[in-house]
Amino acid sequence: MAMINVLRSPDFQQSQRLRLNTLIRLRWLAIVGQSLAVLVVAYGLKFPLPVSLCFALIACSAWMNLFLAFRFPAAHRLTPLAAFGILIFDSLQLAGLLYMTGGLTNPFSLLMTVPVVISATSLPLRLTAILGGLVMSAATFLVFVHLPLPWHEDAPLAMPFLYVAGMWMAVLSSIAFTAIYAFRVAAEARLLANALAATELVLQREQHLSALDGLAAAAAHELGTPLATIALVAKEMEKALGKDPKYGEDVTLLRSQSERCREILKRLTSLSSEGEAHL
Repeated sequence: MAMINVLRSPDFQQSQRLRLNTLIRLRWLAIVGQSLAVLVVAYGLKFPLPVSLCFALIACSAWMNLFLAFRFPAAHRLTPLAAFGILIFDSLQLAGLLYMTGGLTNPFSLLMTVPVVISATSLPLRLTAILGGLVMSAATFLVFVHLPLPWHEDAPLAMPFLYVAGMWMAVLSSIAFTAIYAFRVAAEARLLANALAATELVLQREQHLSALDGLAAAAAHELGTPLATIALVAKEMEKALGKDPKYGEDVTLLRSQSERCREILKRLTSLSSEGEAHL
């Protein structure tokens, strides 16, 4: 029961939460990737693109990262609601970028699955389902409402609706499949971690009991000889003064109490052998 209480304690539950530093690093990776994609499309391929608006959204994500990095220590672990809020922001920021760069016709639209997968590995199922529904709604919105896909101005690229519908199905099925799979894998990993923690607690408890058994045996050994001497002297005094009206009763009490102490020490000595039998 004590082990179950430890596994359910706030400190143990907090250790299972998503580390802020991990999320910040993933977000920096996304920021760098988004920035490179915008620069390559706008200045490498020379396609028309609202660069200022795109970098405004990317800058919002970067400023949020800086705030989180300076506001909290690196080892800080996020509460489920805090991590959920950050992932919602990331999903909306990515949806905004996709809106300005072709919607689901943009090949990077599959990245909409990433926040949901992160949520599935570290957040409760209810929050993951809400986030997944939000991302799916955003993907559906981008099917019908978006700016044109960046392409040559003299030959605009118009994707057929069947292709867009296929991309929509691909995004939604990827969100559902990867989220469910990631959630199951993370759940199995948490169960394994909990089992390992419980095993370590059992081993620590057994080691503690073994140490106590050793102390009890050592104490019994150290006290055995003095108590045997006291019992022997008390027995001789009882023979000599047992019928004395003044000291006889006290001597008898002294001998009986010394015998009682010896019995207690015997029980302490037996703890070690009982503990080994239990193991």
